[in-house]
Amino acid sequence: MNYAIFQFINGFAGHNNIIDKVMIFIALYSPIIYGLLMVIQWFVGGDDGKKVSMDEFFAAVIALSANFIISRFYFEPRPFVSHKVNLLIKHPSDASFPSDHLSGGSAITFTQIRGNKFIGVIMMLLTVLLLIARVYVGVHYPMDVIAGFIIGFLSSKLVKYLKGILIPFENYMLKIWHKFIRT
Repeated sequence: MNYAIFQFINGFAGHNNIIDKVMIFIALYSPIIYGLLMVIQWFVGGDDGKKVSMDEFFAAVIALSANFIISRFYFEPRPFVSHKVNLLIKHPSDASFPSDHLSGGSAITFTQIRGNKFIGVIMMLLTVLLLIARVYVGVHYPMDVIAGFIIGFLSSKLVKYLKGILIPFENYMLKIWHKFIRT
């Protein structure tokens, strides 16, 4: 079923130049977009926005660390390694499961939703597009991106759970920021 859904989504690739370019852009550059939104949150969100940005960073680190561990115990080849696919981007043939893009992106997104709902909604739209785009361009199976999405969600929840431990560190970082920036 995983491969059948992959074939369905990836089957649209290569038929519409505009959609292909949009999907390629999202599949490749979403980490930059998430990063820019985190930076915007840092600068326009006051101290609370800065804390949300730090929480997003922690959630993404946790998610990507979990992916690193999972990929050491379970190796799923990329779709283009095992099958003929409509591959729209170059990609190393490393582990496909779980998706780093979705783990990091959804960790940031779910954390942002708790901080600034407007930016969070924008990020969730990007995350849903990213979920489709990574399959569309041929570098992930659907279960890879779904697993990444879930890992990101759980990482965000873990950061919320660890908030009591993180608050002193965040306050210290804000103190340093204010000392050097004088806001």
